[in-house]
Amino acid sequence: MKQIELKNGFRTELSDDTMNNMELVDALAEAGGEDPMAVSKICKIILGEKKRKELYDAIRTEDGRVPVEAVSDAIKEIFEVFGDTGKK
Repeated sequence: MKQIELKNGFRTELSDDTMNNMELVDALAEAGGEDPMAVSKICKIILGEKKRKELYDAIRTEDGRVPVEAVSDAIKEIFEVFGDTGKK
């Protein structure tokens, strides 16, 4: 299990196998094809429903919006954590 704390303060724990998921690869391919819905799908695959809502609540603005850019940044940070595997 990986303990993750993002710059925005969101904390979670994810399985070491989180990124070993063909559906995630498919969603990433869709994102590369300019599919705006892919960000939501990627976030759901990585975090699951409950943790995705917790992330959204952590980055929600005062007017209640969840900025797409903030979600994308959070996903990038999570990928960076997994990318560091074996480098230490």
